[in-house]
Amino acid sequence: MKRSTRHFHPPVPDVDEVVLLDGSGQMVGTAPRLDVHTDATPLHLAFSTYLLNARGEVLLTRRALGKKTWPGVWTNSCCGHPRPSEAPEDAARRRIREELGLTVGPLVPLLPEFRYRAVDASGVVENEVCPVYAGYVIEADPSPDPNEVAEWAWVPWDRFAEAITATPHVYSPWAALQVPLLVAQGAADGPSPVRLPDVEGVCRDVDELLTKEITGLAVEWETYVAGNGVDVLPVDLPAWLGDLLVGRGKRLRVTMSYWGFLAAGGSHGSSDYHDLVRAAAALEALHLFALVHDDVMDCSASRRGRPSAHVQASHWHVGSDGVGDASLFGTNIAVLLGDLAHTVADKIADGLPRPLRKVWYALCVELVAGQRADLTGAAAGRRDLAHAEHVARLKSGRYSIERPLELGALAAGALPEVVETLLECGEHIGRAFALRDDYLGVWGDPALTGKPAGDDLLEAKATVLLTLARDRLAGHPAYLLARLGTPDVTGADVPVLAGAMRDAGVDTALEELIAAEYDAATACLDGSDLDRVGIAGIRDAARAIAWRDA
Repeated sequence: MKRSTRHFHPPVPDVDEVVLLDGSGQMVGTAPRLDVHTDATPLHLAFSTYLLNARGEVLLTRRALGKKTWPGVWTNSCCGHPRPSEAPEDAARRRIREELGLTVGPLVPLLPEFRYRAVDASGVVENEVCPVYAGYVIEADPSPDPNEVAEWAWVPWDRFAEAITATPHVYSPWAALQVPLLVAQGAADGPSPVRLPDVEGVCRDVDELLTKEITGLAVEWETYVAGNGVDVLPVDLPAWLGDLLVGRGKRLRVTMSYWGFLAAGGSHGSSDYHDLVRAAAALEALHLFALVHDDVMDCSASRRGRPSAHVQASHWHVGSDGVGDASLFGTNIAVLLGDLAHTVADKIADGLPRPLRKVWYALCVELVAGQRADLTGAAAGRRDLAHAEHVARLKSGRYSIERPLELGALAAGALPEVVETLLECGEHIGRAFALRDDYLGVWGDPALTGKPAGDDLLEAKATVLLTLARDRLAGHPAYLLARLGTPDVTGADVPVLAGAMRDAGVDTALEELIAAEYDAATACLDGSDLDRVGIAGIRDAARAIAWRDA
């Protein structure tokens, strides 16, 4: 049964309507949720979820006594209806948050075509196409809305399956139908694969490896400095590097590597998993190198809510009454810090199997190539779309999304066709990532992004956003756009230009491009032979990347 695909969007308006379907599952209209459920309920779209905790237990809920249908009945974790223009997965996240107060990880489709019809004792009919998902919750226990949930319990899957098979009338009719199907399709250990994804665990393992490497570096460093204490700086470079690297940042490259690993069939904790952790740790060190050097080249004042490395070093120079130019000192020290981060990254990557080292070399070279293109393009005043997309892919999308997915898949021993699928998907996610960066660089909240808004505009960085603006602006805003990167445009002009771009619909056009890339990325996963947990994780990551605010 095929249903029309809809873009994911930021939270939809609070319109409590359901999506009406024809017999083939195609959308034919909408209707108010409270009005549609009668003794002649038309076919409509719903969803059903089974939430699991770290112990692999499933969350059961008892419907509140005030519910219109099946009051007081025990059922699966959370059910509901997507609103118009809201995908079932996004509706599930919304209702899980509203009803249970829980944050859910990737949603894995279990029964994507499930459909049922049931009649309540009151005569009200449920008539739904109801895709079924498994979700992994972060919090230990729910904080339910008492108007929706009377009781809840974490129960081992086998006990639940046995109970619902023995006494199906005690449970909701949809759960009584779903559980036997889940058992029949091989989910004997629960409505999930044998292993649960553990993003927090892989991040801890990466930090443990980084800590080990930095500790070893600090010991080795002391043999080179030969007892000569550090001057001006309060700490020497290895300690500073560790402070900036361990436990910092969003760990995007770690999670993308992990999802690529699981999508290719990798198992958490296996011998291959250790290669995945090593590759992800190397990526984090390389990312710090890129951030430190990028801030120097862009003269950025802050990063992750703190002074940029070159700014911090300049402050230390001033605070210690250092001799010479404090700004030049800060720049030079930051370059050294970035070089040291790259050295650590290479050392970690050196322990990878040969196929991964080959990819590592390529991503390092293409990252530098992208940065060079960024600098020379800005100096030449490049505004063309081809150049902007080239820079975005090499400097951002490749090493943030595509290559991490590839490294993860190779760590799992993926076949070439699996790697190809992930690279194609990653290219679209990478574009969405770069486009969102463009957006945040102009209209982002510095309190969330940790860096000033408008810097990319002032420096005339080659972005797709500027290409869109060139085609839409006229008059004084067009003049400002054309003079970006020259002394004719100052920081005071940036908010004016940003406002004019928004008035001209540049932000809307950018959002449409992001949505298109998200759809293209998820389309690559549809019908693929990738592991379903990995697919769910990649979808989840793509959604978070495309509509992030930091």
